[in-house]
Amino acid sequence: MRRSFRKTPPPILLSDFLPEVLDKLRLSEKLREQQAILLWNRAVGKEVKKHTKPYAIENGTLVVLVDNSAWMNELIFLKKEIIKKLNELIVSRLKTDTKQSETEKTDIVKDIRFRLTSRL
Repeated sequence: MRRSFRKTPPPILLSDFLPEVLDKLRLSEKLREQQAILLWNRAVGKEVKKHTKPYAIENGTLVVLVDNSAWMNELIFLKKEIIKKLNELIVSRLKTDTKQSETEKTDIVKDIRFRLTSRL
């Protein structure tokens, strides 16, 4: 007696369907926003990193804790440059992670609010 085996289809890669699932669950934008928190230290460098900590992001506004007012004032002047650098890093990472040639052109980080705190 001969058994017939069905040929199993090849496995589906997570990268093939994850973006679609994230879009359906409306999590794509949140995931892109979280990249700003993860990439903060690379965007600002070692010295700023010592005095700041990214806290949260919502609707394109990144909240960053700062340990003293002098640094907060300095960061206010650098805000546009930091936003630009963060968005460049996010787009670069998303292109690498998703292996897409084109990612959304809109800026993920639109504003930064700095909050003074005694603890970092």
